[in-house]
Amino acid sequence: MTFPSSAFFTRRSIARDLGFGLTCIVIVMTLVLSLSYQVLSSRKLARDVEIKANQVINEAGEMFFLPLYNFDNQTLNHIARVYLDGTDFVQGITIKNEYGDVLIDEINGPTSKLIRKQKVLKAKGREIGTVILYFSDQQLRNRQQKTITTGFIIIIVLLLVILVAIDLFMHIWLTKPLQMLTQGIRRIAAGDYSRPLPPAPQLELSAIIEEVNAMAGRIAEQKKQLEDSEKRYRSIFEGSMEGIFQETLEGKVLTANPAMAQIFGYSSPEECIACCTDTGRDLWVDKEQRHHLIDALKEHGFVTNFHAEMRHKKGGNLTITLTARLVRDNAGKAQYIEGMLSDITRAQQMEDDLRQAQKMEAIGTLAGGIAHDFNNILSAMFGYIELARMRTDDEAKLKKYLGDSLTAARRARDLVQQILTFSRKADQQKKPFPLAVIVKEACKLLRSSIPATIEMTMDLQSRAVVFADPTQIHQVVMNLCTNSYQAMEKTGGTLSIHLFDREIKDGDDLFDPELSGPGMYAVLEVTDTGCGMDEATRDKIFEPYFTTRSRNHGTGLGLALVHGIISNCKGKIEVSSTIDAGTTFRIFIPAIDRQTRPQALATISPVPKGSGQTIMLVDDEEPVRDVMKTFLEDSGYTVLSFERGRNILDALRADPESCDLLITDMAMPKMTGAEIAREALLIKPELPIILCTGYSAALNRAQAMEIGIHSVLQKPVQRTRFLRAIYQALG
Repeated sequence: MTFPSSAFFTRRSIARDLGFGLTCIVIVMTLVLSLSYQVLSSRKLARDVEIKANQVINEAGEMFFLPLYNFDNQTLNHIARVYLDGTDFVQGITIKNEYGDVLIDEINGPTSKLIRKQKVLKAKGREIGTVILYFSDQQLRNRQQKTITTGFIIIIVLLLVILVAIDLFMHIWLTKPLQMLTQGIRRIAAGDYSRPLPPAPQLELSAIIEEVNAMAGRIAEQKKQLEDSEKRYRSIFEGSMEGIFQETLEGKVLTANPAMAQIFGYSSPEECIACCTDTGRDLWVDKEQRHHLIDALKEHGFVTNFHAEMRHKKGGNLTITLTARLVRDNAGKAQYIEGMLSDITRAQQMEDDLRQAQKMEAIGTLAGGIAHDFNNILSAMFGYIELARMRTDDEAKLKKYLGDSLTAARRARDLVQQILTFSRKADQQKKPFPLAVIVKEACKLLRSSIPATIEMTMDLQSRAVVFADPTQIHQVVMNLCTNSYQAMEKTGGTLSIHLFDREIKDGDDLFDPELSGPGMYAVLEVTDTGCGMDEATRDKIFEPYFTTRSRNHGTGLGLALVHGIISNCKGKIEVSSTIDAGTTFRIFIPAIDRQTRPQALATISPVPKGSGQTIMLVDDEEPVRDVMKTFLEDSGYTVLSFERGRNILDALRADPESCDLLITDMAMPKMTGAEIAREALLIKPELPIILCTGYSAALNRAQAMEIGIHSVLQKPVQRTRFLRAIYQALG
């Protein structure tokens, strides 16, 4: 059944509905009773009229019998008048004699509305006359109507009393308890769970109140648990040492904990949120790194250990590692990023220091072999120079001996460069390079350090180009090979280095989540036939400070650093070992496209020569100064050489235009090459300067360019490279 949408039906109440229903029931019952009473009264009235009419007609027959029998018309008229005037019940009389003659015929009103009764009078079996009476029930009906009206009024009064009683009872037994229940529910909804609702006398309401109280208790318990959980979460959020954040994909920070604000130098999370409206601009050093992060989140849904360079509020860069996930709505649309980040700047510095310490340890191990190799080179140089002095008359042999001396000198230079490269403490500089070149270079450096009892074999088949820090990869090879030959120092054996390419597909046994993904990998295997390791040792070798070597013979940092370097390259390292049979380390490094391989110069331009330009040269080592001066003068330049920086600066002040180029050594007494360059540029700002250095950790190329130095050359400088650098500096 559908009710019209009116205010009466839309804002209903139980009391109103019950009252309305009971009222309708009472009215219907009243109508039914009234109609029933009227019908029954009408039937009873008809029966009473019938009975009374029969009584009256019988009495009238007895009264009119004698006058009719005696033909006494006067008496008949008198009796008839008594009946007609004495009651409203008899409204008409008709009397006929035995012959049918009408003796009396008087009727009040139409006969159609009157009740007709007749009585035939007989005497000794002979009919003497007929009496007909006409009766009216109006009087009885009026009396009945009055009675019905009085009863209806009484019923109406009773109905009103009943309705008032119903409303009163509804208020007492239903409305008031329901109001109390509603107030209690509102109190519970407002968060007041301390006062339970009082029980109601009605079973139904009492059951509802019990359920409401139970529900309030459960809500209170759940609220307490939620508050406790929120306190625990807030404690974790506020007290975490790692920065916790939420930010939009556009870079607006939504939430941040105190650690997040502290990491980036903000006084409070609120200040961090207010200031960081675009993290790509405000925090990230390289926006492209953030784009890579967003792309990774959209592809995988989460990232772990993502390294990035970010800015501190007060200046300076931070090294950050973060773990984050992309939060999506039910429709799968990206909403925001949430995650955790840590400042690993100091840890990174400590790791670099540890790596440097491990390098120094390896250098110490290699020192004997390096000295041996260097002495061999010097022996060759001395020998060839002595032979050249002895054969000055034989030009062919003289050129040969001088050429061999130059080759030995280049070997010495390369050896020194390898040592410096290996031991230099420098920032990580990833670039593409052929892995085989670094492996071969490391093995060349190691060969002279390995005892004669150990055979070293190389099989370098790989042509892969990898993207990594060459110095770190050099360190990895040196570390693995050093560990391997140290495992065979007492017994001797074979050290095998095998480098090859391997394609790893998704689903292969070699595939591992640590890898960057399916594709080509350069695989480096370092195998020894030494003592091997048991399973317990093999499980711990990559832990920092774990070592099997005796005290003062190892830091336990080598393999831990190797593992960190390879992991940073998105590669992995495996180890297999058998007691008394040997150990194999297998390293997987992802290869990159060959298009990124550095291309060699297609053509080599001829060595440029000077045309009389004046070069001022300063170096505190006279042999070096004389050799450089001779090279330059033979190449067409005019050279003014000086031993001290102050001397060259005085000459430059005296005649700035006389100098076209200044060449200075870096490490000199009293005044360094950098200080000379600064002073010279103050005298002549457009003066090109070339800095030559044997090795200096105090000045790198970027710092030299910032001073205004045109180029930095590493000693010993090859003649052709030296002359090309001068030609470029002179423009």
